Amino acid sequence: MLRITLKKAGRGKKVLYLEGKIYQDYVNELFEAICAERHRRSKIILDFEKVSYIDEQAVRMIKKFPPHEVQIRNCSLFICAMLGIRNGVNNVRNKH
Repeated sequence: MLRITLKKAGRGKKVLYLEGKIYQDYVNELFEAICAERHRRSKIILDFEKVSYIDEQAVRMIKKFPPHEVQIRNCSLFICAMLGIRNGVNNVRNKH
C-alpha cells in the first residue's frame, strides 16, 4: 500500500509525503500525483521518510522527472542506492 499526502511547502512548492511501499501496483498513482502538481507549475518534493521499499519500475518513473522540478528528501540508504543518489546530491537529506 502507498499513501500520498500533499502539503504546501512555501510559495510554488508542494511536498508529497509518501508512506508504505512503491511498487508496480502504485507507480501510476504516484506518477499521476506528481503530474497533477507539475501541471499546476509547482515544484515537487518527494519525502521518502516513511517508504520502506521501491521497485525498479518506480525508480524508472521517478528518474524521468528533472531534478530541478522533482526533488527527493529523507530517503533511506536503500532508496538512495536504488535511485542512484549520492549524499548531498539533488538536495537529498538521508535519514540515519
